[in-house]
Amino acid sequence: MSPEDWKSTLARARAYASWAHAGQRYGAGAPYSVHLQAVEAVLRRFGASEETDGALLVAAWLHDVVEDTGKNVEQMRSRFGDRVAALVWAVTDEPGPSRRERHERTFPKTRSVRGAVRLKLADRIANVEAAREERPDLLRMYTSEHAEFEAALRRPGEHEDMWGHLASLIGESRR
Repeated sequence: MSPEDWKSTLARARAYASWAHAGQRYGAGAPYSVHLQAVEAVLRRFGASEETDGALLVAAWLHDVVEDTGKNVEQMRSRFGDRVAALVWAVTDEPGPSRRERHERTFPKTRSVRGAVRLKLADRIANVEAAREERPDLLRMYTSEHAEFEAALRRPGEHEDMWGHLASLIGESRR
């Protein structure tokens, strides 16, 4: 798709995600779209654009739709295409009795889809940045699981700038 087509698709994704997450809150009662906007902003901060990463920016807005709203991957595929649906699927938690087991089941598929680690990393950075502001309990959780998160998803030479930023956020929270 052209950058203009991605801009149009991104506008549709923003509207769809805002509708799908209507009534859900993020942080201290903000609309859930605040988080989705933050994930897009993190991707842009680390170089994503419609010219190079249109599907990734669209998926930033849709990454929690399947997990949190009862919509399914086929609905994402029919509305936003195969690439976006693959990214959403790759970061959607698999079922499991605990957060740790869900991650153990999910992270291999995240690694299997090109761009999905970058999306998951942007999601984690957005969550940690927000938690630093208003949710020390969540910040402790992200800090405690950081080593496993990194071991499961980090590969040398991939997204080093993002990993470095996340490490600095986690490091600051340990002080």
